[in-house]
Amino acid sequence: MLILLINFNRRTHKNMNIDDAFNQLGKWGRYQTLIYIVVLTASLPNAFTTLQFAVNHFEPNHRCRLPDKIENILKNNSNAREKILDHFIPEEVGNYGLIRRSKCHMYNRNYSTQLSLINLNESYDIIPCTNGYIFDMLPNHDTAVTEFEMICNNDWKSPLAITLFQCGMASGSVAGILADRYGRRPVYLLASLTQIGSMALTAVAWNYYLYLTAVYISGVSGLINYVVAFVLATEVISVKSRNFMAVGSMYSYSIGYVLVPLIVYYTQHWRLYVWASMALGAVLYVPGYWLFPESPRWLLRVGRTNDAIMGLKKMAKMNKKNIDFAELKKTRVADSHVRIASPSGPLETLRIIFKSTLTSRFLAAFFVWFVTGLVYYAISYHSKSFSDDRYLNILYCGLAEIPAYVISFYAVNRLGRPRCTTVFLLTCGIFSIILPYLPEELSLIRTVISVIGKGAVSGVFYIIYLNTSEISPTLQRSASMSIASFCCRVGAFIAPFVMFMGKIQYSIPNWIMGGITILSGIICIICIPETMGVKMPDTVQQAESNKRYYGLNICQKFQSNTINSSNKDNHAERELLTL
Repeated sequence: MLILLINFNRRTHKNMNIDDAFNQLGKWGRYQTLIYIVVLTASLPNAFTTLQFAVNHFEPNHRCRLPDKIENILKNNSNAREKILDHFIPEEVGNYGLIRRSKCHMYNRNYSTQLSLINLNESYDIIPCTNGYIFDMLPNHDTAVTEFEMICNNDWKSPLAITLFQCGMASGSVAGILADRYGRRPVYLLASLTQIGSMALTAVAWNYYLYLTAVYISGVSGLINYVVAFVLATEVISVKSRNFMAVGSMYSYSIGYVLVPLIVYYTQHWRLYVWASMALGAVLYVPGYWLFPESPRWLLRVGRTNDAIMGLKKMAKMNKKNIDFAELKKTRVADSHVRIASPSGPLETLRIIFKSTLTSRFLAAFFVWFVTGLVYYAISYHSKSFSDDRYLNILYCGLAEIPAYVISFYAVNRLGRPRCTTVFLLTCGIFSIILPYLPEELSLIRTVISVIGKGAVSGVFYIIYLNTSEISPTLQRSASMSIASFCCRVGAFIAPFVMFMGKIQYSIPNWIMGGITILSGIICIICIPETMGVKMPDTVQQAESNKRYYGLNICQKFQSNTINSSNKDNHAERELLTL
């Protein structure tokens, strides 16, 4: 065992390892800029596919289609239009208690009755639409809802399509496994090509079931190419620059979000929107064939040392560095004499969490992820409370994220992680409950409240991602983030069905979102410790030592409680001795 430690120290001091190689390349240069651009281009088109449901599933006002004879009279006799519709279409109570014509029902009348003999006081049975629907929209403004008639008795089809898309994104969690096995570059290129193909399949889908297949594939491929690009960036960009890169990728997604209403405005038809998004995505992805490199870390780990050195030489050339990487060949030989603990998988991570005192904090974090995913996608896909204009709804949603990320970026370093998360969650929850009770006449106030609520839940995404990674031990960190992401997807699965309950009573979705958001904010401040000023833990014991809980005293301050490097080195030596 003494020989093992000598070999470990000898390797550390004499041979160049991959971290030494990247340190010599510099913290930021032309190559890192190139990788940063690759990550941004991988983020932006994903907004087009993720938000396609805000476009494709837009539901215009509609009513039952009447017999052709009556429809012709309606077109040619505008003066008697309202009276004729009152004769054939019943009234019902809509949102805010307003009376409106039914969208899905009609009177069971004898349509051969002469219109001059109409008696509105007569009583007739109310039945579902029997001749299809008439949609209140301009020509060539069709959506998937109107083409596949995802309304009335078939209104379950819309949330099912969104759920399948989110299932696809959950399936995309295999990205890490595929990239570890086959490499970053081939998986990224294949996923990007698949995403373009899935968008083409969506655009030509001639029935509902082919449409479901296309959106599922779109969900799978969209997450994979982004995750793989993000993994590559973390492997070649310095630790201090990773936070900047993470925020940049979120901004890129927000820019794509803002571009969506612009694309919709000029395309109008949902199929043209998908074609235009596909074309723009292809333009952004095609340069990746030449620009997206293979990760030198991965190449070195799988034994392709010469390829790794060639890649590093290209990086050094781009950064105008003259470095000899020949010492890397000796590193692999030295590493073969050292046994290093491997990262835990999801099941092993859950076992470790539930056998330690970390249980409550991780369950709280996972619940926040679940709530954030549910509320974020519910608002994104059903953003009707921002404005009466469908384009402005999407635009306001996208613009709300940009200041939210700026505020979150600076607030977490001043107020701390749990406090910011709780404040944002409470803000979103309270505003969500208030919103349905504001009169439609107060459109400006409704828009402001909606924008603040959407921005708040967007900010939580950034903060909880950071907080979860900081409470996780090193060997359980990757698996913990995978579990957290899965919880987020579960929330996204449920989001369309929560909004679907608004058809029963318009305020139910707001009460559900507001209630669980407020609950998660309270649980967060009580159960998740503050990690600001604390180094990321390497072991379960180090993670358990962080007891900096706010509880109900959210104003208390904590002193810096960092884990010094000597303790970490001693712990590393103790782990080596136990092997």
